Amino acid sequence: MNDRILLVDDEINILNSYRRNLRNKFNFEVAQSGAEAISLIAKNKYAVIITDMQMPLMDGIELLKLIKVKSPNTVRMMLTGNSDQKTAIDALNIGDIFRFINKPCEHQDLCTLIEAGIGQYNLIIAEKILLSKTLKGTINVLAEVLTIVNPQIFAHTIQIKKYMLALAKTLKMPVTWSFEPMIQLSQLGCVMLPDSGLGENKDSFSLEQRKMKERHPCLAADLIRKIPRMNKIAHAILYQAKCFNGEGVPYDDIKGEEIPYGARMLKVVIDFLRFKSDGSTVNQASIQLSEQSQFYDPNILTAFKETIGANFEPSQQLVNVAELTNDMTVQEDICTESGLLVASKGQEISEPLRRIISHCVENGALKDNVTITVSKLPS
Repeated sequence: MNDRILLVDDEINILNSYRRNLRNKFNFEVAQSGAEAISLIAKNKYAVIITDMQMPLMDGIELLKLIKVKSPNTVRMMLTGNSDQKTAIDALNIGDIFRFINKPCEHQDLCTLIEAGIGQYNLIIAEKILLSKTLKGTINVLAEVLTIVNPQIFAHTIQIKKYMLALAKTLKMPVTWSFEPMIQLSQLGCVMLPDSGLGENKDSFSLEQRKMKERHPCLAADLIRKIPRMNKIAHAILYQAKCFNGEGVPYDDIKGEEIPYGARMLKVVIDFLRFKSDGSTVNQASIQLSEQSQFYDPNILTAFKETIGANFEPSQQLVNVAELTNDMTVQEDICTESGLLVASKGQEISEPLRRIISHCVENGALKDNVTITVSKLPS
């Protein structure tokens, strides 16, 4: 009785029939028009919505299309006396319905269909919880482990995340559950590189190490594909170094808008950060992106340049390690008394890192009055 149902029909007799036959069986409400249904959806969550097809002003197809946007988790069904093929196809393709029900529908059959709809809704919500909490929580744990295993890669990933989220905001892109895990795992393949493998001169790499660095997206994608529900994320990570004109890893025929959108975003952000790590200012790195604009989605590149701003240079200040906050980025390595690297230059302060630093201070491995230089990335 906790799963709320909405029944929509323009005929008052049918609504009254619902009231008589379904009371004490389901927690339901009725609406006599599409507009009334939309008004109720704005205020309430519904597990299942069943709508008639033929209604004045807004028919069932139009209503289902709006519901799909405004309440995507709601299971949608259509009840209609119009059983032509086009109506059924439109209901499936436009309204993305769970069931297409022909009138007249027996009372017991309708109850069975509603129960099936509630069951489907519970499956959808369970999967959402699995993806947004359980799986995302596991990925966060992996990220914290990476903080300890290789602080430099973690610091690089944190910077990527900061700029990716800012870019998504500029693009007015809805951020799905998979967006942050895609970023957090994008550099996973770099764990196979030397400890300084992200920043040092390429000439110091052996041929084997250069090949490993070039193919780190492939390694990450191969690892991530082994995790259930992660195929799309793995696919985006695989193409993060692929140029918009088709050049780059992986060496295939994929190019342009065939490249996953998240991968196109990562390409711009990662190249920008690479230019900065080589000593370029924000403005200089922006110019370098423009000079090789054929490598990037033009719309994403334009949005990114707007994101970073033409004259942005992070302000720097001196603070004690005890004063670090999550909006700061360290501008010099933080090491323990014995020389163990805790946080590397360019690493953004995060809650897991603050816990590690606090643990080091409590155990005397790091003094709380150590003064370091920090800056703030663009918000």
